[in-house]
Amino acid sequence: MIRTDRICIMIFLGSFILMLPSFAFLKFADELCAYGLLALALADCFANGNWDRYSLLWAIMAVMAFYAFYSLTLPYNTPAAIAKDWLIQLKPFIPFAVILTIRPSMTETDKRIARITAIVTVAVTAILMIAGNHVVRKLIVHITYCGISCFVSAMIYLFCSIDRKGEITRTDMFTAIAMLTIGLGCTRAKYYGIFVLALYFLLFYKPGIFTRRSTMSMLTVAAVGALVMAVSWHKIQYYFLSGEGTDFDISVIESYARPVMYATGVLVIADRLLLGSGLASFGSYVSGESYSALYHEYGIDKVYGLSESMHEFICDAFYPSLAQFGLIGIMLFAAFWIYIYRLLLHMLRSDPQLGRYYYIIGVITICFIGIESIASTTLVQSPGMVLMMLLAFICAKSACLFGVPSLPKPIDKIRKLKIIT
Repeated sequence: MIRTDRICIMIFLGSFILMLPSFAFLKFADELCAYGLLALALADCFANGNWDRYSLLWAIMAVMAFYAFYSLTLPYNTPAAIAKDWLIQLKPFIPFAVILTIRPSMTETDKRIARITAIVTVAVTAILMIAGNHVVRKLIVHITYCGISCFVSAMIYLFCSIDRKGEITRTDMFTAIAMLTIGLGCTRAKYYGIFVLALYFLLFYKPGIFTRRSTMSMLTVAAVGALVMAVSWHKIQYYFLSGEGTDFDISVIESYARPVMYATGVLVIADRLLLGSGLASFGSYVSGESYSALYHEYGIDKVYGLSESMHEFICDAFYPSLAQFGLIGIMLFAAFWIYIYRLLLHMLRSDPQLGRYYYIIGVITICFIGIESIASTTLVQSPGMVLMMLLAFICAKSACLFGVPSLPKPIDKIRKLKIIT
């Protein structure tokens, strides 16, 4: 007999343990996570007939399958490239949908393993940053992954530190904040922004502050927003304006790949408003690897970093790839995140004491993914898989405690597959 809840937890812990080495040495770890969970869901369906319980998963796969067939009608890339991009774009949604449906519950031993892994990951990350950029490049490719690793570790540490009353001890809170602080060594402005947001939510946020109309509440929120913009502004200028953080220069705009990708993405959506340009056509890894004809069509194939011979900057941010899905796809993508936030909010409103830190961790994680996606594709990489599983654990907790009716049909916390092994 196989317990699906235990397999989910083992995949989660395994993915977290392998996250740091996955950047340079185990790049297939995210695929193992996503499609291992998909195989588990299929095994549960075939063995126990639980097809209707995975309605969210099937809905997501149906949408992506539609886009795959739609993409085959367009002339921008090969069927093999479209199939590969379909697998990549589907990847981050599988862990969330499967774990949300199975609703596994971590034991104290599981939480202890996760907390130890978080501490070790941050310690190793700190050593790498102290050793210097040449060591970082050899072992985890880029310094930005140091910040990402510290953030993911801190969120998982916090999640596993919440007691039955919904509280986190001062020692655990200090430890998590120390992890986030070590991440500042990555020197990425986007990390500075999420660090400010995390400190605000962890130290100052009180349930209901966003619904109050008091002057102090509004000033506090405005001040936090202004501080986030202040610490991130230099990189916003660098990436999206001049490239050197000074003045906008229209004469050199085509020399910078990221703003060109964003600007062209808007044009692609304007030309193909409803369904976009299709998979493997724009802004994704596969669209550069198997070079999309769309880049020639829009005349950006001569831009540095976007050419067929040197396309390293095509997949340099997540949001431009949404042009592949058009307005309908963007609306569905937004609806998915609104759905997650509503589950978090339901937990907070149902029991502010018990749900407070689950809500805080979930909101900080969503903000992190949103900010990272401006200049990264973390969502479809190994850290993205881990964070999507973390969000699923939190939302599943909401379902188990408060019975959210909009979730997939309940599954027993311990489910056994009738499979002889």
